[in-house]
This record gives sequence, C-alpha cells and structure tokens, in this order.
Amino acid sequence: MHQVGDQTKARDYSPISLTSFHLKTMERLVDRYLRDEALALMPFHPNQHDYQAGKSVETALPQLFVRVERALDQQETALGVLVDTVGAFNNTCYDTMCDALIMHGSNYAIVW
Repeated sequence: MHQVGDQTKARDYSPISLTSFHLKTMERLVDRYLRDEALALMPFHPNQHDYQAGKSVETALPQLFVRVERALDQQETALGVLVDTVGAFNNTCYDTMCDALIMHGSNYAIVW
C-alpha cells in the first residue's frame, strides 16, 4: 500500500507544477486528434469502457453482472473476473502504447 512519504514508486516523483500554456494546448490538440480522427477510423471495441464519453466503471459493472446473471439463469457455468487496474498506465511499456497508437491509425508524428 502506498503511504504518504513513501518514495518507492514512480508516481512519488511527479512534479507538482503548473504546466505551460503551450504544453496544455498541445495536449488538448493531440487528445482532439485521437478522439476525432484516429478513433473515428478504428474505434475501440464496444465493451471498452475507458476513454469514451458516457462510459466508465459505472457502465461496465452492470453490463458484466447482466451477463453473469444471464449465464446463471440458463444454468451455465459463469465466471466473473475483476481486475484492479490502478496504476496500469504507469506500468504500461512505452513501446506498447506507441504500437497501440499506430494500430489505431494514429499519425506517426503524434506517436513520436
């Protein structure tokens, strides 16, 4: 468990500062490009509940429970797996993120 003052995780060293106007503008432009261009060409799977308007944990869990209940009603074996993804982004390899961006048709300049 992460405790205050613990300096063993990468997130313990994130700077607390105001990001420059130029960097914030660049971030918004890249985000807009990804949502309007790259994801329009190759959208996420419908069951992906992250980075999509109107979807979150609150929409994913009920969908999961409906599927499990349906399987149990039909007397089928049901298995539900919940994965705690806290820190998943911090632990994702840089190359993996770049490959995913390219796979979704993102411009190489954006990936770079």
